[in-house]
Amino acid sequence: MMLGMLFVTWILSSCSSYNFYSVGSNKLDLNKYSTYAWVRGNESKLEDYYNNDIAEENIIESANAALNSKGLKLNNKQPDLLIRYTAVVDNKSRVISEPVYYQRPSGFVPVRGYYRGVPVYYYQYVRSFPVYVGSEQRKVEFEEGNIVIDLIDRRTSKVVWRGVAKGEVSNLSKAVNDLPKVISKIIGKMPS
Repeated sequence: MMLGMLFVTWILSSCSSYNFYSVGSNKLDLNKYSTYAWVRGNESKLEDYYNNDIAEENIIESANAALNSKGLKLNNKQPDLLIRYTAVVDNKSRVISEPVYYQRPSGFVPVRGYYRGVPVYYYQYVRSFPVYVGSEQRKVEFEEGNIVIDLIDRRTSKVVWRGVAKGEVSNLSKAVNDLPKVISKIIGKMPS
């Protein structure tokens, strides 16, 4: 349940695009697996306000649908694969560089002109243009979510495939609603 909440947190990064990664054994042949069961994941860093049954249910149901489309069936008694997910939300920071401009105040300036050879003084309105003077760096704090799904061979107890989604978390309700899409994309990285 706690892992489900972490997963939801990661999904909250709806304002940013997600990055998806997968790692697997070169010898991985998913055709030799036909069933799977869920196991508890590793300890996760989870904010209490992300810890809810709705998020966990979204994760598991989305993963079950995606795994079924890959030809794997849920079997809690004799699974070929064990599946676990881990969701972690960490506070991160990044340095951004923003341009800095200087603009003189606009206003009236004295101007000297000539009228029939005689110098004439008057005021003219001058609007100045901004001039680039450099960059200013500042530190921005944000929450980064990571969702990891592991496929474990039940006979050898070794991880045979890992899918990861990573992104910035900013909106809880959007993250929970995006869980099915994110899970589907993670499992979509599995070899056929």
